[in-house]
Amino acid sequence: MNTNYMSDYGLQTWAYHLSMSYPFDLDYLSPDDRRYNIYVATLIPKLSIDEDSVQFFEDYIRFDVIVGTGEHTSKETLDISIISDDMPEFDHRKFEFEYEKPRKAMVFTGWEKGPIELNLLHVYLTESKYYLDTEIAYIGQAFRENGERLPAEELMSDPMLQKLEAGLLREYPEKDLALLLLEFKSQLLEEIDSEDEDLVQLQELTKTPPLRLNNQILDATEAALINYFKPEYNKKLNDKFPNVEDQGLRYRSATVQIHPDIMGLKLFSKEKTYLSNESIVSPLLQSNS
Repeated sequence: MNTNYMSDYGLQTWAYHLSMSYPFDLDYLSPDDRRYNIYVATLIPKLSIDEDSVQFFEDYIRFDVIVGTGEHTSKETLDISIISDDMPEFDHRKFEFEYEKPRKAMVFTGWEKGPIELNLLHVYLTESKYYLDTEIAYIGQAFRENGERLPAEELMSDPMLQKLEAGLLREYPEKDLALLLLEFKSQLLEEIDSEDEDLVQLQELTKTPPLRLNNQILDATEAALINYFKPEYNKKLNDKFPNVEDQGLRYRSATVQIHPDIMGLKLFSKEKTYLSNESIVSPLLQSNS
């Protein structure tokens, strides 16, 4: 295909799948899960279960979630059903439970099929009627040095993330560190009426998205996100922001969307607050060359 025509198109990438977890809970993912290609280190309010509020009913558990610390503390009552299609016979009232990672999970033990964990962060994101304040501190790629996608549970062995975690928890002890894992997909925007063989071929490509997400497109996506949010620790650890124009793309622009409202997240950084329907657009000046 003649790549000169690619400058008539814009590149769009969007977060196809999102997941959030505390770093120490990444083992909830499959050990070989390699779907995620960008991770976002975020600061969120501390969440904990009010032990005195826990009540057991036939079909659900009720408890108060303590959100935040100190003067910024609030409470929200949640009714949580732990009955699911894959374990309809499990009766939470018949088993003992204990808290893990100070009141961030309820773990029921004694069931013949193994322990059952009620993860507070996952429950809160699903059941809360409020958006969770989520401050972006760092954006990086979930890849090994050889370009292979990194299994999510191995992210904590990444030296950069370990350095980041130590710095964030030292500087913001009133917050918790949570990882937002993003799987991006991409497509071309705009169609051109033409009988030109190359353009017709390109039109066919746009009718069957997504495009193959290569490293060049992923680098541009990461650069667009970093330049938009300007995360505090990207600046501290890298001392510069990557430029979308340096990725060698020949498209007119790169547009990125995240849709954090799907998970009930209010995404922001010290520089910018993201609106749920907002498109992050980075013009590529060299695309017309």
